[in-house]
Amino acid sequence: MELRLQKRLQIIQDKISTIMKTILVFLLFTSIFYSQNGRDLVLFKINDSETTLEEFNRVYNKNIDLVEDRNENDYMNYLELFINYKLKLAEAYDLGYDKNEDYLKEYQKYKNQLLKGYLTDSESQQRLVEEAYERTKNEVQVSHVLIRNNDQNSDSTEIYNRLSDLRLPFLQKNIEIFNKEYNSDKQFIVEDLGYFSAFKMIYEFENVAYNTKVGNVSLPFKTKFGYHILKVTDKRESLGEISVAHIMIYKNTANAKEKISKILDSINNGQSFESMAKLYSQDKRSAARGGVLNKFSAGQINSIPFENAAFSLNNIGDISSPIETKFGWHIIKLLSKNQIKSFEELKPSILSKIRRGARNEYISNSFNQFLDEKYNLSMENIDYKFIIPLLNDSITKNNWKINYDNQKFQQQLFSINQKAISQKDFLMYIEKNQNFISSKDLKQIADNLFSRFYRDILIEEYKKDLEVENSEYNNILTEYREGLLMFNIMQEKVWSIDEKDSIALKEYYSKNINKYDSFENNKGKIIADYQKEVENNWINHLRETNTIVINPKALRRLKKIYK
Repeated sequence: MELRLQKRLQIIQDKISTIMKTILVFLLFTSIFYSQNGRDLVLFKINDSETTLEEFNRVYNKNIDLVEDRNENDYMNYLELFINYKLKLAEAYDLGYDKNEDYLKEYQKYKNQLLKGYLTDSESQQRLVEEAYERTKNEVQVSHVLIRNNDQNSDSTEIYNRLSDLRLPFLQKNIEIFNKEYNSDKQFIVEDLGYFSAFKMIYEFENVAYNTKVGNVSLPFKTKFGYHILKVTDKRESLGEISVAHIMIYKNTANAKEKISKILDSINNGQSFESMAKLYSQDKRSAARGGVLNKFSAGQINSIPFENAAFSLNNIGDISSPIETKFGWHIIKLLSKNQIKSFEELKPSILSKIRRGARNEYISNSFNQFLDEKYNLSMENIDYKFIIPLLNDSITKNNWKINYDNQKFQQQLFSINQKAISQKDFLMYIEKNQNFISSKDLKQIADNLFSRFYRDILIEEYKKDLEVENSEYNNILTEYREGLLMFNIMQEKVWSIDEKDSIALKEYYSKNINKYDSFENNKGKIIADYQKEVENNWINHLRETNTIVINPKALRRLKKIYK
């Protein structure tokens, strides 16, 4: 639930009177309780509107531990309060609050936000979150061989076989020796990647790395960069995240090692690391900050020697001996060390990374497969190729049109929930959704357009089915919808004490002057008490003007449940 929504509902809770507290607090929660004994049995009717025993049980059991006034824990008292709630809600509908434009906009906005959580494969998503967290806790040490495949005409089988033949020597030989013996061209790359964890490499590469045993070389596999084999030399618990400062002298600087050693001597003799970094470090970006670098974990620094030296420092304030990297000579100071956070702490960040990265494609594909199976459809079995001859270059300019108001395009493409989807439906979709087409290949355009059309149709149908088939989703929507209506009618009927009500407020004070020492000193309490009286009078009116019928059979069952 969004922060904005939480704040809105908090306003409702803060303003609500004591007598309504139990009723509306359920709007803030989305857990579901069902009584098998009471399913679909009507508990009471207000005019023609029915409330089931199932609904009452769900709400009552969800809120019983949240009620401060123990008298309200009695289910019969709660039943009276629930009837009052339903009476107010019924009047909100009678007065057309559910047709208010602002209400409809806010409700639809919330509905769209809620839908996002249901238009995905939540099980796959949860599995990937848990997988990423486990990989965050554990690092792998990897070296790899990459053969770039920039030429689309090159023989991928030949590349695969070549890498297969290299697996054994890559396993047996030192990486430097292997590189000298087998590296024959610019497309052939051999690298020691050091340690890394989740999200530090592309997902396909990460998967192979974590699924290869220590001391083994993987089978050849493909990524967007080309074809790889990789060797896993170690796995360890994550060293967490560290913050360091450094001082660097470029490698091509004369007497670089001697200069960095003299700087270290000065620090050991009392000069501050920060001041020396500002004066002498040739890494100008960090020098201005006293040598401080951004926090990093294993695999994030493009220098294994630097990373190894940084993580080998044990105590805050420790300074390394001079170390050499491909960039130059460094001394490193440890500023902080942070261990991996708990799953609950990292889950939001992991989920965000998953939604932005390649893993999200796996979730989308899984959800698409679910939709295909649910509706017993397959895009591959649908003949949409009729569109190709009808396309032309105008579609790349967002001005493609066709006359589809004839019998020619009435042929059915597919059906869903016994609803026929025709060629005309597809043509109308193209006219509305031809933006951002850049390809010149008309067949590819047709494939992409139909894929979008097909998925949009399935998703829209699934949205409709959700409210019927998914009780959790339906109950959350109902709770929010009714919460908005209740807030609006309570605001209108009870809470809006302003200047126009000052006379009525003064009259109430005069009638009850013995309760208060003065109006000004007790204005807040007077307003609250007056609101409560207004609410009670309103409820009494509603009970007098509406027909309330309680089902004796359901009431007996209720007593058995909570006796």
